[in-house]
Amino acid sequence: MEKQILKVTQENIETLKQLLLEQREEILTHGKTMRVDFNNGEDKLKDEVDVAVKDVEESMKMRLGNREGLYFKKIEEALLRMQEGTYGECLTCGASIGLKRLEVRPTAELCIECKEAAERGENLNAEGRKHKSLGEAMSFK
Repeated sequence: MEKQILKVTQENIETLKQLLLEQREEILTHGKTMRVDFNNGEDKLKDEVDVAVKDVEESMKMRLGNREGLYFKKIEEALLRMQEGTYGECLTCGASIGLKRLEVRPTAELCIECKEAAERGENLNAEGRKHKSLGEAMSFK
């Protein structure tokens, strides 16, 4: 049974554009991307545990900042596609991405079929790599 994909209307695009603009504004005004503070000097950390905790916290801040920066870029790209009139079209095959997918992920660039194919390729690539130093699996009989 084939799934019915709801086409995206201009009204839908305007609604999604407002959502993206709100998310963009939220990142610009309250985001942590540009405001990560790595103050190392004055705290005079007491012991190795304090240093380790501070390192973990800084690492998490960097990760969140990077993730936020990547999402901001995706928002900008989606807004550009809206401006160009290509929003809602799969970048790989040109098919309609579908309204339901765009409502869940307004920055989506691929239709569900192409996204699933890309993820399968990523999984195969990750699973297919084994470190050369591991060698052959040993079995004990």
